[in-house]
Amino acid sequence: MRRIVRLGLFDAAYHRNRTTAAALTAAGAVLRDVHLPVLETIGDRLAPSRDAAALLATARRVALGEIRLVPRACSAIVWAQDLLFGYPGHWDILSWAPLARRLGRRVLFDPLVTLTETFIEDRRLVAPATGRARLIRWLDRVALRAADVILADTPQQAASWAALAGVPLSRFIVLPVGVDERLFDPARRVQVVRRGDDPDCLRVLFYGTYSPLHGAETIVDAVHRLERVGERLAVVMIGTGQCEAVVRGRAAEAGLRTITFIPWVPEHELPHWIAWADVVLGIFGATAKAGRVVPNKVYQAMAMASAIVTRDSPALRWLADGEEIALLVPPADADALAAALRALRSPDRRAELARAARARFEAVASDRARASRLRPLLDPSRPETGGVWL
Repeated sequence: MRRIVRLGLFDAAYHRNRTTAAALTAAGAVLRDVHLPVLETIGDRLAPSRDAAALLATARRVALGEIRLVPRACSAIVWAQDLLFGYPGHWDILSWAPLARRLGRRVLFDPLVTLTETFIEDRRLVAPATGRARLIRWLDRVALRAADVILADTPQQAASWAALAGVPLSRFIVLPVGVDERLFDPARRVQVVRRGDDPDCLRVLFYGTYSPLHGAETIVDAVHRLERVGERLAVVMIGTGQCEAVVRGRAAEAGLRTITFIPWVPEHELPHWIAWADVVLGIFGATAKAGRVVPNKVYQAMAMASAIVTRDSPALRWLADGEEIALLVPPADADALAAALRALRSPDRRAELARAARARFEAVASDRARASRLRPLLDPSRPETGGVWL
C-alpha cells in the first residue's frame, strides 16, 4: 500500500480535500496528515488581494505556521512515499517540495483552483497588468512546476493550468470533485416531508458563495420573468459572498416575492435543502473559469438524484459524456433559464433527469469511480507519474 502524507496548512475541512482523501483511501493508499489549522482561522482569504497590509499579515502567519510544522514534517517525509499538497496549497508546496525531491519522494499537488483564475480572471480583484498580478502568476507557475503529479477536476482545468505553467499534460490526472457520500445520499430525499406545500409551486434551490462564476444575477432575472407571467415558484438562495449585495439589490429593486435569501448554512444541512427542492441550480456565469469547472453543488445534486439546471460548458459536457444529466442553458441567459424552469414543471421530466444524473454520478464521480482513476497512480509498477487519465 502506498504511503501518502498530506502536509501543510491546507484547509482540512474543505470539500475537495476531503473527497480526494476519500478516493485515495478507497484506492488503497495509507493516508497520514501533518497539518496545522492556520488557513482555517483566516476570516477573509480575499483580503490579501485588496490590501498590502493584509497580504503581509497573511504571509507572516503562513511562514510561522510552516516553521511550526518542521519537527513533525521531517519524520513524516521520511515515512512517506508521496507528499500530497491540497487546497489551498501553494505555500505548502513551495516550502516542502525541495526537501521532498532531495529525499526522492514524489510530490502530488491538488490545487483545485489557481490563484490566477481566482483573483485575476474570475473575481477580478487584481488588475492583470499590475505587479501583484505578476506575483500571483509567478506563484502559480512555480507551484505547478514543483509537482510530479497534478490533480485537476476537469480536462479543461488541466489544459489551462498546463498552459499557464508551461508543464506537460502528462503530469496531470483528472479527478472529479465528488461528494461526501455519507451526507449526500439519495435516501435522504424520502426523509423530507412537505406538509402544507402548494403542489403547483415549483421549489428551486441555489446555494453558493456568490462569486462571479455562479452568475446569481441571472437567477434573479429569470425569476423576475417567471413572476411577471404568474408562474408559481418558491426559490431559496443560500450563501454569502462577493456578489451577494448586488444580487439581493436586484431582487429588491424588481420587487420579487418568491425568493427567500438565507445566510450560509452548515454543510450537513444542505442535503435537506436539496431533498426539499424540485430543481437544483448550478452556475450561470460567463467567466472563462465557469466554462472549465463543474461546481460542488452539481455533483451533490447528482449524488442525491436531483433535477439540475446549469450553464452549458465544455466541462459539463465532458462530465455528461453524451448523457442528459441536466438541462443546459447558455451562460448569463435569463430567458433560457426561465424556459428551463418552465420545462421542469413536469414531474416526469424531472424524474428522467434525476435518474440520469444519479447514474452518471455513480459511473464517474462516486468514491468507487474516482478510486479507480487513482489506482494507476498508486501502482509501483507503472513507470509514468501522471497522464491525463479520462
